[in-house]
Amino acid sequence: MPFRPLLALLALVAAPLLAAPGTELVREQRSVTIGGVPEVWRLVWRGAPRDDGMCGPRDPEMAITCPCSGVAYAQTGDLVLERQRPGARPERMALAPLFAGSEMLSDAGGPAAVLPRWPMGDDDVSKEVTPKAIRARPPVPILKLADYDHDGVAGEFLLQIDALPCGKQLMVAVGTSRAHPGLHALTSAEHPERPLALYRWQWEALARNPRPAELADWPCGDHGAEEETTLRVRADRGAIHATRITGTCPDESNEKGGTRIAKKILKRDVL
Repeated sequence: MPFRPLLALLALVAAPLLAAPGTELVREQRSVTIGGVPEVWRLVWRGAPRDDGMCGPRDPEMAITCPCSGVAYAQTGDLVLERQRPGARPERMALAPLFAGSEMLSDAGGPAAVLPRWPMGDDDVSKEVTPKAIRARPPVPILKLADYDHDGVAGEFLLQIDALPCGKQLMVAVGTSRAHPGLHALTSAEHPERPLALYRWQWEALARNPRPAELADWPCGDHGAEEETTLRVRADRGAIHATRITGTCPDESNEKGGTRIAKKILKRDVL
């Protein structure tokens, strides 16, 4: 399954919205410890974020559909990650460029960050929920750090940059690592020039095990797919290696009337 290109590479309690100096709003703030040093991480909106996009609370019936999977109910705007360390100037990383090409931004005028702000309720699908009721809910926490590259530093969190059909949440891991102590998006060892984008369940499997079994990527028949793709991924002391494998689907109409079980590998793409 081809992913839209990422056009730029950028060198536990959620806090309520707080007014910050100028036109900034703190979306979330968390105290973390990196390498034994206490730090403060914040997600900051530069300018007031919008909540009237297709995944926002204004139209709940739209926000709970597949194109908004993982980001209902969202705010959209110019978002930065700020890191404060003792004795150092605050470090900032712009997050909006990571969303370039995202299907979630079909109603936006250019690259902007889309961040879930209010959680979707279990019964939002079956009952009529109002925008006012949604905005009364507590914020969704984003800064949940883990060690996705297995370098011994739990310094990355997942940021959803797209939603693919249907319910497939495409993520990048953002934070700091032992080899690259500044804020950045994790990359593969083979392609350090671009962020590594994987589905949520693939990142979660990698966090649990540096060498997970071959992972589902795009199964046969999903939205008419006539080929199957799987992912082989591993993390080796901070270096991530990932390969997408495309193969044939079982043939239900072969001459003998049976099903071909053996899968033929068509191509391998190093991510």
